[in-house]
Amino acid sequence: MEEKLRQLLQDAFGEAAARDANVAIARARRGPAPRAPAADDAPGLRLYEIILTGFAAFASDLLPKLVYHLESIGAHLPDCRGVLIAAFVGERLHFVEAKAFIARACEILGVAPEELVRRHGTGERRTAAGSGPLLLPGPKGDA
Repeated sequence: MEEKLRQLLQDAFGEAAARDANVAIARARRGPAPRAPAADDAPGLRLYEIILTGFAAFASDLLPKLVYHLESIGAHLPDCRGVLIAAFVGERLHFVEAKAFIARACEILGVAPEELVRRHGTGERRTAAGSGPLLLPGPKGDA
């Protein structure tokens, strides 16, 4: 495995054979602690699957899509709450919390999470835009 990919995945909390991905992903979605299944059996965590072939390809093609996705679902950087990364590298599947994954990517690239959001995020404001008073027309018939 490429050294930068190894660094990117060093915070992985789990690993499985890629051929066992379905079972491993279902287990990872439930989180590290056992939980009672919800009535609709909804997953406990969101999972973003990614295939890593090399760090350069990740940085130029996959990272922008990941940042956009995280921002669009409200899992804002740097915390990326409720999201896990399932990274396929060759015949192995690695599970990393998105927060740690993004932090490592930023460290390797020498960029702040805010800069990634500026470059690749949705462009939406996270707070209401301040503006002056809204001028509305008078009541009908007052012409």
